Amino acid sequence: MDIKKIINDGTSAIPELNQKRKSESSQLDFQKVLNDAKSSLSVAGQSAPSSSKGVGEIPADPAYAIQALSGPEEINQIRSQGVERSENTLTILEQYQKAMSDPQKTLKNVNGLVQSLSQEVDGLNRLSEKLPSSDPLQKIMNEISIVSAVEIEKFNRGEYI
Repeated sequence: MDIKKIINDGTSAIPELNQKRKSESSQLDFQKVLNDAKSSLSVAGQSAPSSSKGVGEIPADPAYAIQALSGPEEINQIRSQGVERSENTLTILEQYQKAMSDPQKTLKNVNGLVQSLSQEVDGLNRLSEKLPSSDPLQKIMNEISIVSAVEIEKFNRGEYI
C-alpha cells in the first residue's frame, strides 16, 4: 500500500487510525457546537424573555430569574448563576478569613461579612436545589454552602470570642 495514497486519501488499512481520525473530526465538531452554544447563551443572557406576567423583568435576586426559563436554557442559566454565586461566596469567605486574622478588626466589623455570607449561602442553596443531582456543579455548590454554614454557625455561636 502506498503511504502517499493513505495520507491523501484519509483512509487507512489500520482500523484504529480510522477511528482516531473520526474522533478528531468529531472533536472539532464538538468544539464548534460548544462555541456556538456559548455564544447563543451569552446572547440569550442579555435579553430575558418577556411575557404578560412580567417575567422578562430581571428581579433583584438572580436566583429567582431562572423560574421564567425552561428546558436546556434553564439549566444553562442556573449553572451560570451558580458559578457566579459560588465565586461570590468564595470571595466573601476569603475576606472573612483575612478579617478574622487581622487583630485590628473587631467581631462587630466582621459581622457584616457574616451576614453577606449568609445571604450568598441562601442564594446558593436555592440554585443548587434547581440543578439535577447528577450535575457536578451541584456538588461543588453544596460543599461551598456547607463550609460557609459551618463558619457562620461558629461565628454566631461565639467560638471566636
